[in-house]
Amino acid sequence: MYALIDTYFSNIMEKDEIDSKTAMVQNWETLVVRSESIRNDLALENADYKLTLIKSIKHLVVDVKEFRKNFEEKGPAVPGIAPREALNRLRMYADEYSIRKRKYDSYHAGEILFGLPHVEYPLLVKTEQEIELLDKLYSLYSKVKDTIAKWREIPWSEVINEIEKMIETCD
Repeated sequence: MYALIDTYFSNIMEKDEIDSKTAMVQNWETLVVRSESIRNDLALENADYKLTLIKSIKHLVVDVKEFRKNFEEKGPAVPGIAPREALNRLRMYADEYSIRKRKYDSYHAGEILFGLPHVEYPLLVKTEQEIELLDKLYSLYSKVKDTIAKWREIPWSEVINEIEKMIETCD
C-alpha cells in the first residue's frame, strides 16, 4: 500500500505517517531475519528430535515384547491363582499398559510429524484386548461376590420381601 502511495501520491503523506512507515519496514525486516534464524535453529534441532524419536520407538518395541512376556508369565490369566490376586495383578498390568499406550500415542504423533513409517505393536493391541476382557470378567466376579456378601447379611425374616430384587439382580 505504501509503495502505491509513494509512487502516485508521494506528496500527501504527513511526517508522522512517513516515520511510522519507516519504522514498520525496519520492524518487518528485523522480524524476517529473526524468523530465518529461528527456522535454522529448529532445522538443526529437528534432526536431534527425529533421532531421539527413532531410538525411543526401538526401545518401545523391545519394552512391549518384554511386557507381553511378563504379562503371559505373571499376569492375571496365569492358571491356579486366586481371583482376588488375579484382580490385583490385572490392575497392576492395566496401569503398566496405560504407560506404554501413552508412549505409543506420543510416538505415533511423532511418526506423523516427521513423516516416518508407522510402527505396529500387535502385542500391545493383543494385551489391550485381553486386559479389557479380563477386566470385564473380574469386575463381574467382584460384583457377584459383593452381592452375595450383601445377601448373606439379610435376616431370614426379610428374605421374602427381598426375593423379587434378588431375582431381578440375577437376571
